[in-house]
Amino acid sequence: MSTVDEQISELKKLTNTSKNTDLSKALGVSPSTIQTWRGRGKIPEDIFIKANQIAKSGSLAPRGYLELKFFDIEVSAGHGALVEKVEESSAMVFSERFIRQELGFNPNNIFLMPVRGDSMSPTLQNQSVVMVNRVDGFTTDGVYVFRYDSRLMVKRLQFLPNGIKVVSDNAAYEPWELSREDIKGADFEIIGEVVWSGQRM
Repeated sequence: MSTVDEQISELKKLTNTSKNTDLSKALGVSPSTIQTWRGRGKIPEDIFIKANQIAKSGSLAPRGYLELKFFDIEVSAGHGALVEKVEESSAMVFSERFIRQELGFNPNNIFLMPVRGDSMSPTLQNQSVVMVNRVDGFTTDGVYVFRYDSRLMVKRLQFLPNGIKVVSDNAAYEPWELSREDIKGADFEIIGEVVWSGQRM
């Protein structure tokens, strides 16, 4: 076994991973980078520092910060997009104090997702990232991520006496309604409430 292969095996032990794809995610590098190490016969020193930090703390996040899971899912803010994969991608780091005290949520119930489309503009721009608080249902009007008819969407939901009104913040999109029968009989599930968003300028 080459020295690099031995070092890669050691990195997997430190990060508690078994596959190169899992190792690359843990270290925040692309899978092709690992092949580059093999080609060059050398692994950068900072990679071992990262791996040792993960071994000690279980994460790369500094003290007082948390890694929030980022799910690379097609969340449509347009007409809805079929969910082809629900694959966990790289994590993003946030202050634990910000999530617990400023937002008032349990970090264990929080995850991040990207938004595609312009139907929630100007509230949520295309390519923005939303922070979602997992909920089993909803009791107040607000912006939610939900699945309907095999599509994952982010929309403003409003209570109606006989169901739910689905509203886009972009006036170019017409609101539509889901009756109680639709909710019970269709493929409908509330995933969570959008509690924060970040977007590129």
